[in-house]
Amino acid sequence: MRLALGTVQFGLDYGISNRAGQVADGELDAILALARRLKIDTLDTAQAYGNAEARLGSQQTADFNLVSKLAPGITTAGVATAVEESLNRLARPTLDGLLLHRSQDASPTLFERIKDLQQQGKVGKTGVSVYSPQELDLWLEQGYPLQLVQLPANLLDQRFLRSGWLDRLQDMGCEIHVRSLFLQGLLLMQPALRPDYFKTFAGPLTRLDSAHPHLSPLDKALSLIAALPQVSRFVVGVCHAHELAAIGAAHGHLHPWQDDELATLACDEPDLINPAKWTSS
Repeated sequence: MRLALGTVQFGLDYGISNRAGQVADGELDAILALARRLKIDTLDTAQAYGNAEARLGSQQTADFNLVSKLAPGITTAGVATAVEESLNRLARPTLDGLLLHRSQDASPTLFERIKDLQQQGKVGKTGVSVYSPQELDLWLEQGYPLQLVQLPANLLDQRFLRSGWLDRLQDMGCEIHVRSLFLQGLLLMQPALRPDYFKTFAGPLTRLDSAHPHLSPLDKALSLIAALPQVSRFVVGVCHAHELAAIGAAHGHLHPWQDDELATLACDEPDLINPAKWTSS
């Protein structure tokens, strides 16, 4: 199973299509149990995800690989303490992956501290969560380690695919995790339910809606997985177990795209493909 379970909804009321708020305790139990049955083996979390780490720590998660991200703004002096605090919250002896949440927090001395934690067996693969191909260019220019990278990709946001970065990362031996496959749930919403903000982007969204009209929005969004063989895990977040069940079922029969057809959906509009730029107006 190439899916990983994202946990931001375990700690925060997150996502443009989220009407349920933070995941309830009983639902959290059901989601993790179903993830096991689906053979999902990786959990993705972060220090910035509210109390998500602590809630995972109250569960039995030893059978999952666990990737976490350091809080934005982390300093060299705070790295060791931050990792210890994450391990305590998660009730784990080690993190299988540790990422910087922001590439701009990197420094040579910070990675010296992280290397020490690796040598102590507290941290597995290290790397960064990025938002643009340009960040990866700068990251490698500065010589920082990159064993694991998390990056956004979806039917609209194909920047890392079109720039050749996925092949380049694979050739480097870097493990690739993709987030934002559903673009915070926007790609799963019926057109009439999208907030007024997105009326500005009628062109790319209409092209998306018109492509493969026989597919549901979920089937359509997940079909990108078949086009990205370089990616090890696609991080998906849910608020209810039935949502994860639907994703698992759809993952079992992915519909491949022709590359030229897929390319017609690519959009470089940052105000559409970057949720940080969305407004409620």
